[in-house]
Amino acid sequence: MKTPRWIAFIMTLMMVAAMFAGCAKQPVAETPTAPAVEATTTEAAAVPEEVGYTGPEVVTLGFLSPITGPNAAEGAAARNAFQMAIDQANASGEFPYEIKTIIIDDQSDASVGVAGAQKIVADSTVVVATGHWNSGVAEATIPVFKDNEIPLLIWGAIRQSLTNPDNYPWITRSAPTAVQENEPLAKAVLDDMGYSKVFIVSDVTSYGEGNVSAFADELAARNLEPLGIENVQEGAVDFRAIISKIKDTGADCVYWGGVVTEGSILKQQMHEAGVDALFCGISGNYSADFLKISAEAAEGALIVKPGIVLASTEAGTKFVEDYTAAGFAEPIGAYTPYAYEAALILLNALKACGSDITPETMRDAIKDGTFTGIMGTTTFNEFGQTTLVAAYLNVVQDGEWVVYDVSEYATGARTFAGK
Repeated sequence: MKTPRWIAFIMTLMMVAAMFAGCAKQPVAETPTAPAVEATTTEAAAVPEEVGYTGPEVVTLGFLSPITGPNAAEGAAARNAFQMAIDQANASGEFPYEIKTIIIDDQSDASVGVAGAQKIVADSTVVVATGHWNSGVAEATIPVFKDNEIPLLIWGAIRQSLTNPDNYPWITRSAPTAVQENEPLAKAVLDDMGYSKVFIVSDVTSYGEGNVSAFADELAARNLEPLGIENVQEGAVDFRAIISKIKDTGADCVYWGGVVTEGSILKQQMHEAGVDALFCGISGNYSADFLKISAEAAEGALIVKPGIVLASTEAGTKFVEDYTAAGFAEPIGAYTPYAYEAALILLNALKACGSDITPETMRDAIKDGTFTGIMGTTTFNEFGQTTLVAAYLNVVQDGEWVVYDVSEYATGARTFAGK
């Protein structure tokens, strides 16, 4: 008997529905990113599946650093690491949307940074941004991100006041503060090595001011006072008058509170003037650019670097291998791993948001998240500052940066100036 058309039609619909139901049960393949990072916020472990995903097709992340200008070596390396993490994520198959980036070269200039921030917030697909290397630039762009309600995760700028109750929760920071960097340096120089006659030199930037305040507090906590404090403008190239004062005071240690551009010149001129004093400072001086002065002049410079010795962990080693394999022109600097770590935090915050990806949900995923990456586990305190604090000492030995603990200075085979 010939089947009526209406029955045949119903049977066909039932067969098609069964086919779709079978397809829906097939899992979406997941390719792990390298290195793998956990996000343990609520629903953070759930990676959205292609089938049934209702979120945006494109998500954009902003990034700001000094890619050109006096601090280009640090900024460009940070850009490389950030983009590498995003490229790995897009290739992983873990995200059912395309992740795009807006890369801003802030040139270590506040006005340029503000213009870049305005470009980022004007893009309707942007849900979060991360920057900067310079504290002064970060200070200038924070109002732009806050006013436009786009969360900003600071990966490099260390001025203490950048994370505070007024900026929270839109502004968070995964890098240590100036105080958190100066504490281990002070312990090593003042307590372990026994230096007590310290002369402070710095630039007049907010970065320099923050460091001077932090190190002066460390001196005061030990009932010590600096023999002198001298400030210079950015771009200073002649330190001879200051060096004369340093020699007159009999200082055995010179603390430099600025960055590598002027710091390397100061160290060179101290060497030329025969100053017998330790040169020390924090991460803004840990750069290949410092080694452009003569090896003899650079010798013995002691700099604290945030983070961990990357080769000491599997995840850190993998990061170094990936960065090297990519063939970037710029070597890994003090904050290159922090830019990569910031990208991993943002990527896992995206996973925590599922299909509901907005600046507001990203803000909450970041501030409430627990993220395990290449340097440990990051969480944020009640005003957005990371609780993950790690740092270690580095010294220039024979024209190269060497981890202090494995250097000839640590073994006693070489002696620091001023001793």
